[in-house]
Amino acid sequence: MANGVVGFRIENRAGKQGIEGLREFNRAARALGDDTKTAMKPTHLEAAEIVAREARKLSPARSGRLRNSIVGRAVQSGGRVRIGFGGGVPYAGPIHFGWPARRIRPQPFVYDALDPRRADLVRLYEARIDELTKRHKLR
Repeated sequence: MANGVVGFRIENRAGKQGIEGLREFNRAARALGDDTKTAMKPTHLEAAEIVAREARKLSPARSGRLRNSIVGRAVQSGGRVRIGFGGGVPYAGPIHFGWPARRIRPQPFVYDALDPRRADLVRLYEARIDELTKRHKLR
């Protein structure tokens, strides 16, 4: 729990958004060479930052440390929103997911930030994949 990862899954919430065909597209892009290996990384970062920005607005704040610890990151395979890492915010997980034994109710501000933006993120990925597909003639 030191890094803010605690797991009470909130029912009826899909926390992870998948993009159909992204894995296959990434595989095809990697096969083209090193210059395309990280072609999606800027899009992953943009998607993660969209969610992180909104999560910062929705997060509960007493001192502001939790809010300031929310960052969007990109890895080769996707975007990630991280909370509580590197900022000494070990309570990030219990605040988001809740901790029934301590009577901490879940405040799923990251899910609340993601849910209404799912369609926008899909469109962002579709546009980038179309652009790269045409540029590298992957169809």
